[in-house]
Amino acid sequence: MSVLELAQQVLSQAKKINNAAKEKDWAAIEQLQGSYIDTVNRIAIAEVTEAEAPTIRNLLIEARKLNRDAEQLADQFKTSLVKEKQTLSKANKMQKALDALK
Repeated sequence: MSVLELAQQVLSQAKKINNAAKEKDWAAIEQLQGSYIDTVNRIAIAEVTEAEAPTIRNLLIEARKLNRDAEQLADQFKTSLVKEKQTLSKANKMQKALDALK
């Protein structure tokens, strides 16, 4: 597989990861990340011709943007989970206090 094909594959994988993040399908992301990292590592050790370099760079920049978007979605989800846990913790404390009064 050529380096250009690998870069196209990385972009495709990044799109899948981004879509999974939008759908909050964290299990799918976990599975996709392994192959994504393997593909990126293959690009890192490959020799790139001067003619291919600009195209490959653009593909990798787009993949990086998609990954940043997916990371932001994951961070937002994490934040919402933390808030939900805090709310549940407060509710449990209130319930314990009420139960103690009975």
